[in-house]
Amino acid sequence: MSRFWTVLVVSTMLTVPAWSKSKPDPRLREVKSIFVKGNSQAAEKAREKLDEGKTCFSLATKADDADAVLEIGDSATADPGVLGSFGGRHNVVSGTVTLKSGDLVWSHTARFSDAPF
Repeated sequence: MSRFWTVLVVSTMLTVPAWSKSKPDPRLREVKSIFVKGNSQAAEKAREKLDEGKTCFSLATKADDADAVLEIGDSATADPGVLGSFGGRHNVVSGTVTLKSGDLVWSHTARFSDAPF
């Protein structure tokens, strides 16, 4: 996934609870520290943003020390194109926030394409 899309998606994931069309789970307000689970460019970017202090959450280094876990996954698929034309890639980034209790309080998936048309 390109750096631009990674930054966009992670920034969106870290701020979506505040402006989401659906009413955010009120338990999100109680989350102060968060552990980022995932081994991807998107998860690393989320850790960087949290470490910079530009969000309302502080970064925890262990899941046991955090109020919640933000799990981020990403994948990319290539499209072959139609009739010999160039295809494109589709990137999907998903994130979920789970409290220590195991309750899922937020999830979001975004799909992006870098197809030429």
